[in-house]
Amino acid sequence: MPPGGTSHGLGRSVGAFIDERDFNRIMDEFSRHFSTFVDRLGDRLPVERRHVVERLMANASRLFAERYLPRRRLTIVHGDAHVWNALCPKDPARGDVRLIDWDGWRIGVAARDLAYMIALHWYPERRRRFERRCLEHYHAILVESGVHGYDFDALWLDYRRSVLCHVMTPIWQAAIKLGPWIWFGHFERTMMAVDDLGCLELLD
Repeated sequence: MPPGGTSHGLGRSVGAFIDERDFNRIMDEFSRHFSTFVDRLGDRLPVERRHVVERLMANASRLFAERYLPRRRLTIVHGDAHVWNALCPKDPARGDVRLIDWDGWRIGVAARDLAYMIALHWYPERRRRFERRCLEHYHAILVESGVHGYDFDALWLDYRRSVLCHVMTPIWQAAIKLGPWIWFGHFERTMMAVDDLGCLELLD
């Protein structure tokens, strides 16, 4: 089920699409969690960071309607695609990488997993060195695998959108009681990626 097109099985035999009512319910819940997050951090949350989240919330329905509701170029996303969930073979010639811990899988934009692995977890110096190269390699594999109608610019736009939307991920992580040693770094690294990639342009 490549991101260049959407498999006919998605939403039928594989997973389920969410609709606008589901999305609005999710955003209502997120709004409550964000209020708790703001209260918890107090003056440790810069005003500029809070405004980014508020702008994202104000534009979330539009972004959802533009990218997800057409149900094109979607696939299965892992949902927790960090490197600790990747098993690498001792001998690369005899095996390939296997992703584990699939309990958060869903239908979505493939770039969400890429942004989760890169923008949430890499500090700016490493991200700036390898980010685009990794995405170019990923896109080349898509093309080799027969994906059509999904050029690199489309992937890059999906990636930037995904980085922006992942601003919400650390707030969800705080809401489910993960430790601040996890979500605080994710929040800062994602915000730095938003700045670097000009993601706020997507909210104008």
